Amino acid sequence: MEINSIMSNQLAQLQQTLQMTIMDKALNAGAGVVEMLQEMPASAAEHPYKGQLIDVQV
Repeated sequence: MEINSIMSNQLAQLQQTLQMTIMDKALNAGAGVVEMLQEMPASAAEHPYKGQLIDVQV
């Protein structure tokens, strides 16, 4: 077997391994985000001005 063929096969295997590693990390990060969002308290946002004193001059 030629050296170019061997190196080409090794490069293809390395690329596949790298792609799988990146996909695995992305999936794990996505699962962590979903878990974090589910653990957040479900409190309603405060009204931006309701209940505050507003000075209006006409």
